[in-house]
Amino acid sequence: MGHGLRTLIDDPIVLATCRTWPELSPSDRCLADALERRGVRVESAPWNGPYEPFVHSAAVVIRATWDYHQALDDYRGWLDRLDGARTFNAPALVRWNLEKSYLTELAARGAPVPASAIVEADAAVLAGALERMALTEAVIKPTVGASGVGVERVWRGREAEALARLRAVTRSPRVLVQEFVHEVAAGEIAGVFLGGAFSHGLRRVPAAGEFRVNSQYGGRMEAAALDHATIVSMTRLLSMLPNEPLYARIDGVRRNGGLLLMEVEVNEPGLGLQLAAGAGDRFAAALLTRLSVA
Repeated sequence: MGHGLRTLIDDPIVLATCRTWPELSPSDRCLADALERRGVRVESAPWNGPYEPFVHSAAVVIRATWDYHQALDDYRGWLDRLDGARTFNAPALVRWNLEKSYLTELAARGAPVPASAIVEADAAVLAGALERMALTEAVIKPTVGASGVGVERVWRGREAEALARLRAVTRSPRVLVQEFVHEVAAGEIAGVFLGGAFSHGLRRVPAAGEFRVNSQYGGRMEAAALDHATIVSMTRLLSMLPNEPLYARIDGVRRNGGLLLMEVEVNEPGLGLQLAAGAGDRFAAALLTRLSVA
């Protein structure tokens, strides 16, 4: 990657996608359009394609790298090759976010998260964890995963069944076990932050009878107004991250008048830019501000 303002003008900003979904999403198209209106050339390139586009770029913005969990070692290797000063979000922060153990780290810092533990993907070990956590039902998730792949509901005494379903789609040697959050049925709320500032709110709603809010399970994303207290809570959670991201989506549910954190997404989150007026422009402005001081 080149350096300096002249390079910003001469070289494109590359939005990283993946071979499975190489085209820009409607949300990322909003960002590309906003950058192009500012005279910046924009290209997209799959992270698992030729590396050359990322070398000859003013910056790399990690966006729809949604198949990364299928080749995690390769993805980490790709992150290691990128120029950390001109990659957003920073590769070190993305690596931190890849492992769901980050939730237990945030919990130790005071973040309100569901009761959680990282355990070996073994039926007896999982049964012991449920007993220690006093849970009769829970959710298990691969420690590295995306799009809800391998996320399964588990009941006491049926741990082997849940792990068999998980192993059918992932080889994760460890799982995150969490209390089953019934509030998800009403939908998750999400706050999108750009350049450290709140941009817009979203709601992620599961299909009827489903607890996973991901689109492949019939979930949908829509615009949502978030109240001031929720935005303040999300801003506080953002401050707990190792570094301030250029972009982030904070997902949670409302519980007992407060916010329960479900996920912090700083790798390749869907940002719903197309659902919020001016969001693409806010993202573009925040990116160019970062580049001007990089």
